Amino acid sequence: MTQWKDVDHKPPFSSLGHTPPYPYVEKDYYVRSSSNLWYLTMWRFYPSLNEMYYNVLLAQVKAFEKTQNFTFNKGMIYANLGVAQSAQMKLDEGFANILKALIEDSPYSENTPEYNLRRRDLFTQFEILYVKTRLQTIISTLGIAVVPNPEQFVTTFLDSLNDDQRVFFNCTFARIFQNWDIWKDKENSFTAGRLLAYTQDFCLFNEDLLKSKMSQTELRSRRWKLAGLIAAKFPGIDVSSSSAAQMSDLDTKLPLELTRQNDQEKCLRILLMIRNYSSHNLEGGTTANYFYSHYSEILAELVRSTCYITLLPAPQ
Repeated sequence: MTQWKDVDHKPPFSSLGHTPPYPYVEKDYYVRSSSNLWYLTMWRFYPSLNEMYYNVLLAQVKAFEKTQNFTFNKGMIYANLGVAQSAQMKLDEGFANILKALIEDSPYSENTPEYNLRRRDLFTQFEILYVKTRLQTIISTLGIAVVPNPEQFVTTFLDSLNDDQRVFFNCTFARIFQNWDIWKDKENSFTAGRLLAYTQDFCLFNEDLLKSKMSQTELRSRRWKLAGLIAAKFPGIDVSSSSAAQMSDLDTKLPLELTRQNDQEKCLRILLMIRNYSSHNLEGGTTANYFYSHYSEILAELVRSTCYITLLPAPQ
């Protein structure tokens, strides 16, 4: 326990400060012993108890900071709390705390990239389980000639995203499968609405990704909608009549869209149709509706659109 000595004499740990005058590992001295003890005895067995432990630890550290006017780096606590929550599929809280850990440690991670949480097992274990494996499986079935290696493509794609984009994408993709599994077990109106909402988030992610392929000059030139973005970046692709006001419209149009021979046009038209419908409708449907009875095919086309957008050149 000698690592506790001199802890109180360290300068305040703040993510807003300048480059730390001491090594990365020293920022965690004040909590490393208790955290290591917990990891060795409890971590692998009880995610719910892990969450309770790190919530209490975080509260105690914050209380100490308030009374002592002293700021600790809480990256390790946020990271372990986030991982414990993510292990229970509490993804909103879990991924938010993982992102807080990235923010807390950003001055250190910039100087020592090997400590970047996105590159460590704490985070990547869930990304591999919830996102990478499933995404690679879908892409491998699409037969996209310019994506010969789905595993490498997925890794490059995720690494190209900033922290906010990556956490949003991972959470959205995981939630889609979580709700899809719930729906397949027993369809119900609440899960139907949740699946539609998370599918909308996936569409919005693709729209935002498409905007990232535009220069700032282009983005400032007009108020862009998804149809205009597709027309600008995929010239020759016809997205006219890609609207759906009611679930019955999806029932009529989606079967026709899925028969299109031009894969690029097919996926982008479906992206626009689902994005527009889900943005104006809260109510889901049943397995009698095409969106739900053929959801795996529709999701695959949305993933295909992600691939084509990702492959666009960076803005000049």
